[in-house]
Amino acid sequence: MADTRKVAFLVGSLRSASLNRAAALHAHGFFRDDTAVTTPDLAEIPAFNQDLEASGTPAVVTDLKNEVARSDMVVIFSPEYNYGIPGLLKNAIDWLSRPFQAGSLIGRAVGIVCVSPSSRGGENVREQLLRTCQILTDRTYGTTLGIGGVTELNDGVLPEDATRALDKWMKSFTLYATSQTSL
Repeated sequence: MADTRKVAFLVGSLRSASLNRAAALHAHGFFRDDTAVTTPDLAEIPAFNQDLEASGTPAVVTDLKNEVARSDMVVIFSPEYNYGIPGLLKNAIDWLSRPFQAGSLIGRAVGIVCVSPSSRGGENVREQLLRTCQILTDRTYGTTLGIGGVTELNDGVLPEDATRALDKWMKSFTLYATSQTSL
C-alpha cells in the first residue's frame, strides 16, 4: 500500500466568508483519498517573540510546526492586506522559520494562491510570499496563482472560472511537488 501524501493549507484570513478560505475548501476536494489535507488554525498563534521561543515554544506553535513538518506539500492561500502579507500569516511563517536554518518549511513543496477582488489577483502578496518562501525552502513553486476580480462567493463557493483556474494550478503544483526530490 502506498504512503498517504500529506498536505497542509495555510489560510491567511480569519473571516469565515473569506475568498481564500473558500479556495482552500475547494482545493481540498482536488485530492483523492490517498491524501490527508489539514488546515491548521492560525488564529491562536501568539506573536513571534524570540524571548518566548527561548523560554519554551508555546504548544499551539509546536502543533503548527509539527503539522507542517509532517506535510509533503504546503499551499498558502492569502488575501492581500495593504499591498502585502496579512499579519496573521506572516507571524505563522515567522514561527515556521524557526529555529534558524531548521524551520518546518525546509524540504516541503510550497505553493502560493491569492483570490482577490482586485484585477491584479494579489500580485504584491504573491511576490512577497514567493520571496519569503524561497528563502525558507528550496522547493517553492515559482508559479503563483492570482485569481482576480472575485468580489463575492455564491453560497460559500467561488465562481466557476475561479475554480477552473484553481484546479488547473493545483494539478500543475502537485505535479511539481511530486516530481521534485527533497535535498
